[in-house]
Amino acid sequence: MRSWWFAVLALATVSGCGHNIGDSCTVNVDCSIAGDRFCDISSPGGYCTVDGCDVDTCPSEAVCIRFLTPIQDQPCNLMSMSGPPDNGCSIDERCVCDDSIAGQCQNNDAAHCAPESTERRWCQLRCHTDSDCRIGYKCVEPGSNGAEPVPIPLADGGVKTEFIKFCAPNP
Repeated sequence: MRSWWFAVLALATVSGCGHNIGDSCTVNVDCSIAGDRFCDISSPGGYCTVDGCDVDTCPSEAVCIRFLTPIQDQPCNLMSMSGPPDNGCSIDERCVCDDSIAGQCQNNDAAHCAPESTERRWCQLRCHTDSDCRIGYKCVEPGSNGAEPVPIPLADGGVKTEFIKFCAPNP
């Protein structure tokens, strides 16, 4: 009887302790037994996240980032103000930067077209400095390697973009 109560207490303790976004994991239940979080095993040590996020749908410790897959043999011109197709991308592609600082592309030659169809959205751990991230991860700004902030719709029909830093694998 006593071991049964111990098992119930242990289960209650474990189930009350869900992992935060950005924590390590090996399977989905490591992130949440409720099934509302996903373990991205393609990231080193796993990365607890929420798949398919949108503006204001991530937990408070996280930010929604959209990832596009750049086509490495299809360069584009980020500085083209006229957009597709003058920037080198087709109408259903975005020109994304390979390397940016403060949301600004550092090398116009390092931009590539990324099909809109490759977009995936994930909640990523929000950070201010590298020390906010776990070992093996660094605090980065969106705008590199196909990572972009999710645009925030405005009442006037426009959109606003916030470049909030997030924890990403440190290669």
